[in-house]
Amino acid sequence: MFKNPFKRHQSSPSTSDAQGGGESCTSPFQNPFRSVSKRPHLDTDPSSLDTTHHTNTIPEASIAPSSLPPTSTPPTTAPVASSSHAPNATRPPVNPSHLSTCPAQKANKIKPSDLRPPVLVKHCITDWETPFSLQQREKYSSAFPQKVIASAEKAIAGSTVGVTKETYGAGLTCFTQYCDKLNINKSQHMPADKMLIAGFVGEHIGKVSGSTISNWLSGLKAWHETKGAPWCREDRWIRMTCRTAHREGVIHKRKPHSPVTLRHLIALWKALDFSIPFHVAVWAVAVITFWACRRLGETMIPSETKFDPKFHITGETTFHHFQQPDGTHAVSFHLPWTKTTHGNRADVIVSGLIDDPEDICRLKALALHLNVNKDVPKSYSLLRYMDEQGNP
Repeated sequence: MFKNPFKRHQSSPSTSDAQGGGESCTSPFQNPFRSVSKRPHLDTDPSSLDTTHHTNTIPEASIAPSSLPPTSTPPTTAPVASSSHAPNATRPPVNPSHLSTCPAQKANKIKPSDLRPPVLVKHCITDWETPFSLQQREKYSSAFPQKVIASAEKAIAGSTVGVTKETYGAGLTCFTQYCDKLNINKSQHMPADKMLIAGFVGEHIGKVSGSTISNWLSGLKAWHETKGAPWCREDRWIRMTCRTAHREGVIHKRKPHSPVTLRHLIALWKALDFSIPFHVAVWAVAVITFWACRRLGETMIPSETKFDPKFHITGETTFHHFQQPDGTHAVSFHLPWTKTTHGNRADVIVSGLIDDPEDICRLKALALHLNVNKDVPKSYSLLRYMDEQGNP
């Protein structure tokens, strides 16, 4: 019988060979290049191993809170600069005006991380990073001047208005909480695999409405696109999970409100005191929205801190007076932003009434408001008012 000159002589066959893991023990010839000792199999991608705080490499996903000794210090997020995912990338500084001054509510809390600074919800899309986004930034930094990158980031961030950014930030927060709960490695947050997104949707099916989940996914899409990462929203799995979410989330869908009628306006008019500037402004908002605009979001502002002349009409607007064919007088003015026309603006026409037995003429209401609240600075909202202390 021919003997392989390269065969290693061992006292007993290896365990793997005995179990059929390698070549058969009865073979007269064995691969001379085969190594007796086999490398251990890693269930986790070597790129996802965290070597910052431990001598032995341990997958981040395997570190469960229950496995830590009672006296151990909880593991903290490794600085980005030393991350094995982006060895040369550093986290860009956060604009101080983006930071939140209030502690996060219990429902919105996430695990602390250098990649996710405590910024306002509307800034999460731009200020929350991942190993992938830092690698992308490092790649562009080595190819283009910083001025090019800053201009591009500013233009990209400006593509979404503030209110929409808040909705998107809420979805990103929920996704991050889901990943933290399951100890998903940060390198898998972006680009998010279709299995992870399908699991995220499945986790919330039946708990919230389908439209809520769709808004969350829109936020994740915006986050990926802002950071230059591929997005799997059009994948068949994602479409299927969204259909399930809409079907199972019907119980959470709000019922439509009853329409506002003329009787509501008359009841409101009888309840107001027109010697109070605030009541005068309320009446002007009500009748102008009812007759001419139909959307409160275009005549009112969400709050004082969210007033923005780019989106909200100010007292500096120009009125155009004209007479209609039926003889009634009317005025028109521009809205800088609407839900349907966006930045193309829209005209609002406020016309008078020839016969007004209920005294609900919108033109008369606008004229009264502009007269009573004339001391409010023109830079404020058009439908502003003076409070009891004489402050706008």
